[in-house]
Amino acid sequence: MKKLFLSFLVIISFSANSQFMEFGGGVGSMNYSGDLVRGFSFSTSSIAGTGFYRMNFSEILTIRLALTVGKVRGSETPIDAFAVERGHSFNSTILEFSSVFEYHFLDFKTEDSRVNYSPYIFGGVGFFNFSDAPANEDVGSIQPVLPVGVGFKYLIQKKYTIGFEAGARKTFFDHLDGISDGDQTIKDYQYGNPKDDDWYFFSGITFSITLFNVPCPFPYRPNQSILSR
Repeated sequence: MKKLFLSFLVIISFSANSQFMEFGGGVGSMNYSGDLVRGFSFSTSSIAGTGFYRMNFSEILTIRLALTVGKVRGSETPIDAFAVERGHSFNSTILEFSSVFEYHFLDFKTEDSRVNYSPYIFGGVGFFNFSDAPANEDVGSIQPVLPVGVGFKYLIQKKYTIGFEAGARKTFFDHLDGISDGDQTIKDYQYGNPKDDDWYFFSGITFSITLFNVPCPFPYRPNQSILSR
């Protein structure tokens, strides 16, 4: 654990001294896919927001730490008689912390760059807390998640960045919507497909500001005045 912590400090120090940092946020929508809604559907959209800190290791590679909050919801769609009979719905608040790498296809931030925009892809790991954990299941309210997605950034005056991002979150359980492997011998229809894990999505517009480091023109030495140089 100590070695891991020291490695993290080295990474932070390298990023702060060699490149620059970004702080930003964004607003958008959160969607759900699972036993109630198959695939992506705009009908489950709820407003969501995110705040993040970026460390830029190079012109194309960035690591981003983010905190995202929103709601996921869903209700039965009349796909078949089973869904109609079950008639289930849910509404849950998501609080997610994630760490992802961003890979930019174009060098758009250097002084001699010919473009001020770039598409990018991202992927990483995270954890999320959801508010409606089923009381009758041995399921924790904090679960791991894999965020992946694509985006597009546009640079303004080498300091401000606006962008659009669309990402999916792969969970590792089937209880986000409160429907999973119930007792199928009881004809209450309160069960789903336990082999099909739930997903949720975040898409939105982002804005960030870049903080450039100002290098010191000479090394600082204690008890030595500037005039003596």
